[in-house]
Amino acid sequence: MSFKKSLSIIFILFAIFSPAFSDEEAGEDALDSLFEDAEDREEAVVTEEVNSATDYNVQLGTIKFPIEISGKLNTEFGGAYIRESDSNDATVYFDFKNYIYFTTRPDKYLALKGVLKTSMPEDDDDSETNNLLYLYEMYIDYLMLNRIYITAGKKKSVWGNIRLFSSYYTDSDNDDATDDDTSDNVKDAQYTNVLYDSRDYISGIIKLPFGNHTITALAMYNEESSKSNPGTKDMSFAGSAEFIVFGTSINFFGRRFPLNYGNDSKNSQLPIVGIELKRTILGFDLYGQSMARISDGYKLKNFFKGESGGEKMFNRVISTAGLYRLWSDNAPYVGFNFEFQNIYRPAPGDDEDYFTNRFAFELGLAKLGKNRNIKVAAQWNHNINDKSGFVKGGLIFSRVMPHCDWKNGIKYEYGENATSFDKYKLTVGSYLTISLDY
Repeated sequence: MSFKKSLSIIFILFAIFSPAFSDEEAGEDALDSLFEDAEDREEAVVTEEVNSATDYNVQLGTIKFPIEISGKLNTEFGGAYIRESDSNDATVYFDFKNYIYFTTRPDKYLALKGVLKTSMPEDDDDSETNNLLYLYEMYIDYLMLNRIYITAGKKKSVWGNIRLFSSYYTDSDNDDATDDDTSDNVKDAQYTNVLYDSRDYISGIIKLPFGNHTITALAMYNEESSKSNPGTKDMSFAGSAEFIVFGTSINFFGRRFPLNYGNDSKNSQLPIVGIELKRTILGFDLYGQSMARISDGYKLKNFFKGESGGEKMFNRVISTAGLYRLWSDNAPYVGFNFEFQNIYRPAPGDDEDYFTNRFAFELGLAKLGKNRNIKVAAQWNHNINDKSGFVKGGLIFSRVMPHCDWKNGIKYEYGENATSFDKYKLTVGSYLTISLDY
């Protein structure tokens, strides 16, 4: 087995603890909140000092600008055993990430924010050739007329409340995923964040709040068109309108992708429109999202006219509903998350169904044990149509040494059509993670 393939397989170790045990860069509030701090005793197993952000001043002429600098280090190493059908394999794993955050805010109207990142090995979603230190984000926030919020620069944006199906193709669960617009891939059915690739672009965002409601407009551009003065066909546009009605968040959104790719099916993307709802009842988060690819503008026009053929105006319609709850008043903490997803294809291909149904369920507990430093979680993803999916579980012992956690996991993948493996795959892994906030 090649080194690249080994790294891909061992990346399942991340999947074993994700999303229940991972720190998402976008700050999403899945079951991660259950495991933010596994130590609540007055006498900790290990006492660690956490350095707060450091303030500096940069002087330009007679003006001084305060700069706040902080960082986060996370390195992991371990190994795994893989049983794939009739073959056995073992591999080792190493990952190193370091983030340096800096912010300068001379007044309430303007702020400059940036993130420098080090990643070894290079992340799959990073295109930078130098993975030792590169600019991950850099953007400004500006308050105009005390009402309009403007953000511009290189920034990773996340729209949507979907948790378990939000990043389905970020790990090796789906080795066969393709990047064209003819399959349920990272740019479509599974990736419910319509701005999944925002960090690859230079973006401008305008937010206009009024009352409890918010209107957002976004434009993005990257250098793929090799034009110094891009036109609107070279840009991607997105917009959302969120309204709070009787305690329920109702959000309408849409995105148009660049038109400059022409007939390049690998990069061209059909427009997306969607709606999302969220409400909290008795501590339970109920949320849902439906997003659709517009296949033909003329068919869409016929649909509103009531003419025939309008029913095929969408290439696909992806609907996801979820339920989330966390009990954190007393130890141990308990949380669960359930999501159901339906994919509807009005004009399926020869090897496709009209409907694909799948679900994901996650359960987690934290603050277990005498020292309240044990966390456990389990997740089950199942495709009802082809009877494929995976079951995975994780066990974490926090602070076994200064700054160090010990993570263990097991994952069983099944189904003939699940991924590139045949019928089943078993992965058992264990690794140490060393982290530091500074």
